[in-house]
Amino acid sequence: MFRSNLYPFELSILNGVAASLPESMSDTYTSQIKHINKVQRLLEWNEIEFYCMRFFRVRWPEESLFKNKGEFILGRGRITSWGLAADVAVWAVGGHVFSIESEASLKPFSSMQDVSFILTENTTQQGVAGDGVGMTSFVNPE
Repeated sequence: MFRSNLYPFELSILNGVAASLPESMSDTYTSQIKHINKVQRLLEWNEIEFYCMRFFRVRWPEESLFKNKGEFILGRGRITSWGLAADVAVWAVGGHVFSIESEASLKPFSSMQDVSFILTENTTQQGVAGDGVGMTSFVNPE
């Protein structure tokens, strides 16, 4: 569904969150994911940040931004594969999807194709839209 410069586990997380978003946010979120052209994975990959770079600067198209320009969590969930598990949160900052964050290192998931993501909390009601907590399971189709 989304960009090939992302690892399968990142796609699973982003797709799982996309499936849980209210219709009013879904198209905007999908547009943002399509604009990601730089991914920064910090240290042990506890934080993975997404950027839209144009002319050597971070520049997200205005039409692809959420109305809420603050910091908020789009969703929380758990990614699992081959006995490994990590709780993650997907953050929006400045009107766009910004990062996947976890207390655990996400680096071991980078070589795994068989990953699944279960959304445990849809938090988009925090100043944006949404219908509360949901449970969505998404297995990467690749």
